[in-house]
Amino acid sequence: MLTSLKTCLADLLINPSCSLCNPRTAAKAYDVDLCQACRARLGLPNQPLDGTTPLPWKAVGWYEGELRRMILHLRERSDTAQLRSICSSLRKELPSHSLLVPIPGWKAAKRSNPLPRRLCSCLERESLQLLNRCRKTVGQHRLTLQQRFINQRGSFRVCRESGRSPIDQLATSRPQPSIWLVDDIITSGATVLAARDVLAGAGVGVEGVVCLARTPRHPHPCDLGFICRVDNAP
Repeated sequence: MLTSLKTCLADLLINPSCSLCNPRTAAKAYDVDLCQACRARLGLPNQPLDGTTPLPWKAVGWYEGELRRMILHLRERSDTAQLRSICSSLRKELPSHSLLVPIPGWKAAKRSNPLPRRLCSCLERESLQLLNRCRKTVGQHRLTLQQRFINQRGSFRVCRESGRSPIDQLATSRPQPSIWLVDDIITSGATVLAARDVLAGAGVGVEGVVCLARTPRHPHPCDLGFICRVDNAP
C-alpha cells in the first residue's frame, strides 16, 4: 500500500497530468484535461469558441495548425482519451439537458467519418440518431460556397424504423430537450443547415451545432454576396 501511495505521489509531482504529455495518466484516469502547454500548442482557448452564423455554434477551437492535424489523426485512429481531453471545455459548457444529434457521413459505413458519433459519446449527453443520408454528395473541398449549399440541399432524411421515427420519442419528452447537431468541423455551414432544415420540416427545432473545430472564414471575393444572403436568411 505504501509503495502504491509513493507511485501515485510521484505521478502527481513529476509526470504531467495530461493525456498528450503523458499517455500513462490518461490510461489511469477517466477524465484528464490538457495542460496549458498543450492547449497553447493546439491553439485551444480555455472557453469554447462560439458564434451565430450560419446558426448558433460552439467549437473547441479553429481548424488550423496542430488542432487540424490532430482531428485528421482522430478520424483515422480511435483515441478516446485524446478526444475526451480536447473537448473537455465543450463538455462543461453544453447544457446538461442537451440532446445530441450526430451528422451522418455520406460515405459507406466502413469509410464514413466516425468523429461525430465519438464526439457525442465524449460529451456525455444523451444522443439520438435522427438523420440518415438519402443521397450521395460529392466532396466539398473543391466547391465554391454556393456549390456547397446546392450539394448538401436535400441530402438528409429523418430516420424511420417500421414506419416510426425516433422523433416520435421527442414529442412525449418532459422537459423538452435542447437539441444540438454534432459534427467534427464546420466550414461553410451548408451541411448543418441542410440537416437543420430537414428536422425543422419534421417539427423539431435545433438550438445549434457543436463541433471540434470551426474553419476560419477567408472568403473569396466572388462568394461575398452569397455569404451575405446566407447570413441574413431567416
